[in-house]
Amino acid sequence: MCRRAGFAGFAALAALAGVAAYAQQGAPAGPNANTLDQLARTAGVQKCAQAATAVSPFMTGFGAEHGALLMAHPVAPDAAMFGATIERTTEHGPSLVSAWFAPTPRGNCDVGYDLIDVWPKACQDVAREVFNHAVPLVGVGRSIGVLALGPTHHVYLIGTPAGCVSIRKEVLYP
Repeated sequence: MCRRAGFAGFAALAALAGVAAYAQQGAPAGPNANTLDQLARTAGVQKCAQAATAVSPFMTGFGAEHGALLMAHPVAPDAAMFGATIERTTEHGPSLVSAWFAPTPRGNCDVGYDLIDVWPKACQDVAREVFNHAVPLVGVGRSIGVLALGPTHHVYLIGTPAGCVSIRKEVLYP
């Protein structure tokens, strides 16, 4: 279940950086996919494992082929934030999810993620066809459009010569 190609070199680099890294390559996952939960528990994370279980199917793509890499504190993984990077492949193509989980003084775990997709069409078309239920906001600057899906859930659209990059950013406070 571990990703082998290039992992040894990455693990050595991660050790030098003081980060514990854990990887898992998944075949198509079922509706109860818990890749992030498994990686978190392997890393010694307990407090945020339930949050990882709750969001894992969404982040891994509800049955999509995926691979995941988790980075946790090497000494106190259960007391610190951990991050996860997921490559998932769906009918649309590959996506990258960058997520973070942080234990809180409230006794639960805050979660945030960025879901990055590349579209072979103009950002106006992506906004109209994919995010048609979103509310346009003022852009970050001149080149990046922003759509609001909720108060802590936005989509950023960046035009490229080949199409559009969308970045869905959400912060969850259970």
